[in-house]
Amino acid sequence: MYTIKDGRELARLARRRRVPPFHAGRRWVTASKLWHKAREAREGMPVLFGDATDVSQLRYWGWLTEIAVGDRETSFKVDRLRKFKGKHAPQELTLRSSRREIRPAFIRPYAICLTPRFL
Repeated sequence: MYTIKDGRELARLARRRRVPPFHAGRRWVTASKLWHKAREAREGMPVLFGDATDVSQLRYWGWLTEIAVGDRETSFKVDRLRKFKGKHAPQELTLRSSRREIRPAFIRPYAICLTPRFL
């Protein structure tokens, strides 16, 4: 899964041992279903973060450990944030729905993607 958050906040949270829950203003129903399916299969589901102020690069990632879908929002937790080694762009990600790479003009706040090989 790919999403964006403020880069300064991501950097601050990456220094912490425990990362508080993130909140999204949308219902991530598909993400929740996929995460539960991955858990049943004893597999992980990564969350990749881009900086909302500069979406040209992926900045951090972590394993999804919890997700709760409410009436109008979603909260989720990652085990800890790790900074990417090397540079990776969102355009290296493949959308699950279309099996195509994310386009440079992609402006949605999140996307369900296939797990990239560089993780």
